[in-house]
Amino acid sequence: MKKLLIILFVGIVSMGYAEVQDNFMTEDTYSSIDDSAEIYEKYMDAGGNSYLEGNYDDSLDFYLSAFKIKKDDIESLRGVAGSYEGLNQTDKALGVYRKILKLNPEDTKALQKKLTLDEKNVSKWGYDKKEEYFEEFENYLKKTNYTNSQDIYTLGRIYMNDKSFERAYTIFKRDKGEDYRNYFGTAATARFLGRYDTAIIYYNKLLSAKPDFYSGYLGLGISYQMKGNYDKAIENMEKYLIYQEDENVYIAMANIYMAEDKYSSAKDILEKAQAKFPDSKKIRKNLGDIYSKLGRN
Repeated sequence: MKKLLIILFVGIVSMGYAEVQDNFMTEDTYSSIDDSAEIYEKYMDAGGNSYLEGNYDDSLDFYLSAFKIKKDDIESLRGVAGSYEGLNQTDKALGVYRKILKLNPEDTKALQKKLTLDEKNVSKWGYDKKEEYFEEFENYLKKTNYTNSQDIYTLGRIYMNDKSFERAYTIFKRDKGEDYRNYFGTAATARFLGRYDTAIIYYNKLLSAKPDFYSGYLGLGISYQMKGNYDKAIENMEKYLIYQEDENVYIAMANIYMAEDKYSSAKDILEKAQAKFPDSKKIRKNLGDIYSKLGRN
């Protein structure tokens, strides 16, 4: 199919990324182009088939050829952008999505793609540009009535990386789709903000939806510890250790026991930890402090 189309339209020169930017074509460019709807559809079909087969170089060529036939065509531009994404050329894809939004500012699909692909750039921006991006993303979520859990997770994660925990908490909590990742985001940010009751509720929702998400047990244990519910804290930290051995968690459990004046229990848990982490200086130091309190040399 591709060979046949190339023979039929040998006069159509493939168009690069720069040529789908603003002011990239003149009227003369179109004077030699056959605007046949049939040929446009053939290019679009060929582009779609190539894309589905993972042949992104071919799909890019076909979609660019289709765009060259039909001026300011959003569907072919969408194919161009998707092909660039398939080729991991995200900056070029971003440029095309921006072009689509200039043609149709209400295109929510293109906006979602632009916002998502721009995630990698947020950390490089100054305050004003970040705020503009955050406002645009928030407005997009409002417009879509917070129905896309993935979009909520994306913005929540960006806020987390920016250490904007209050904003992240508000966004994660908006999720209507019961996505376990947003349960975790709500729980973690609630804990960072000192809202331990809310953190406990959402850690339990997380673990109910995904019991093997073992980081949830640690967060739950820390939340109970901060509320002074030491039995629940130890219980959940022990569950975490079933999945992931961590010397710091053993030390945290020992500290809980010491807060309850249970020095023998603290000694036992640290001796267990020392057997697992024999080279740990932190465990050795904490164990030495406990031996001193118990009157041992």
